[in-house]
Amino acid sequence: MRYFQKLLCLLILVLAASFGVGGCVLLYSDFSVQRSRMAAANAAAHAQACTLLQTEILDLQRRGISTGDAALTARVTAQGVPAALWRGDTLVCATLEGLQSLSLGDAATVTVRTENSIYAVYASDLQGGLRLVTAYDLTGLYRDRNAALMRFLLLEAAVLAAASAVTALLARRLTRPLAVLTDAGAQIAAGDYARRTDLHTGDEIEALSRSFDKMADAVQEKIADLEADVQRREDFVGAFTHELKTPMTSIIGYADMLHTMQTDPDEQREAAAAIVHEGRRLEALSRKLLALLGLNEEGVELTAVPLPALWPRLHAACPDVTLRTPTAAPTVRGDADLLLDLLCNLVQNAAKASAPGAPVLVLCAQAGDAVTLTVADRGCGIPPELIPRVTEPFYMVDKSRARRQGGSGLGLALCQRIAAAHGSALRIESEPGRGTRVSVTLPVWKEDAP
Repeated sequence: MRYFQKLLCLLILVLAASFGVGGCVLLYSDFSVQRSRMAAANAAAHAQACTLLQTEILDLQRRGISTGDAALTARVTAQGVPAALWRGDTLVCATLEGLQSLSLGDAATVTVRTENSIYAVYASDLQGGLRLVTAYDLTGLYRDRNAALMRFLLLEAAVLAAASAVTALLARRLTRPLAVLTDAGAQIAAGDYARRTDLHTGDEIEALSRSFDKMADAVQEKIADLEADVQRREDFVGAFTHELKTPMTSIIGYADMLHTMQTDPDEQREAAAAIVHEGRRLEALSRKLLALLGLNEEGVELTAVPLPALWPRLHAACPDVTLRTPTAAPTVRGDADLLLDLLCNLVQNAAKASAPGAPVLVLCAQAGDAVTLTVADRGCGIPPELIPRVTEPFYMVDKSRARRQGGSGLGLALCQRIAAAHGSALRIESEPGRGTRVSVTLPVWKEDAP
């Protein structure tokens, strides 16, 4: 059974029960009032009948007229009320069938039902051992009650029929948002992650709709992240395979040439140099890939790193670069080896993008508790639309130039991971033909730092 059908049945049941009970209580309370009023009137009429008969009997006795059964019967019949007169245990007369079978004591009151009628019967003792029993017809009162009850039941049936129709329409309208939510859930489950309910009912269903849409947003975002992650993994595997294949092809080709062909010394030296170049490139690729994976798996312990102590190591790591470093710099919170690797990669990238002998600048700027390290060059620059992608593994703006210079496309990706391990991120500013600035912000070391 659908929800709106359950709601409809429940509402009709509650309405029928409340309307029926209320109507019956009202009808029977009204009947009880009328019955009480009629009982009082009948009791008064019975008392009057008793007084009248007693007066007539006394009048007959005073005038010396016989008060035998015939005279008493005439007097009882003359009153025009269904009655029975008893003398002791002997029935004198009965003007209504069935009264002669009733054995009632003084002041007794009973309700008697015959085949077609209902009577209120009263009994009272008179002087001379007489007992008068009178009956008053209540059939009309009960008939009116039953007719009113029937009219009420017919009215209730009509009201319930109309209420059912109206309630069905309202129930459908009230439960329509649930159908929208159900349909949206089915469509999202089928792959339509952009489906939203966007209900505006002004009640709890609207709040449920908002929660549902937020959940759908989160699901869509997670799915998009998963798809992007899968795509990045596929791109990574494809790029890694390509980058691995390129030097291996060169190494195998030159080695095969040396193995199978008779070459002169110049060609041998050229082939050997190519093998060494590609082997070193493969070694650098492996080293950076291992470093990249290591940063994903292990945490980094941050300690005090005096930046001035890094400059000599940086100059030694980049001997072929015209490097300019600041004379004074603060102590930062980080890992010295990782920061050296980050700066070395940035400096080498800057040197490759610059003209031979062009200087590469390392700048240091402190603002409060943060220090910003910047590596700047005046090289070829990066197109603005490619800046978001340069930190992707194996991505190279100029692949031929990068491979020619021994690049693998992992340097900036590694720098980004190192920056992330320090709670920061690379900020890249570049303009084609005017150079590039790559910055990372680090916290100043404090003695009470954890």
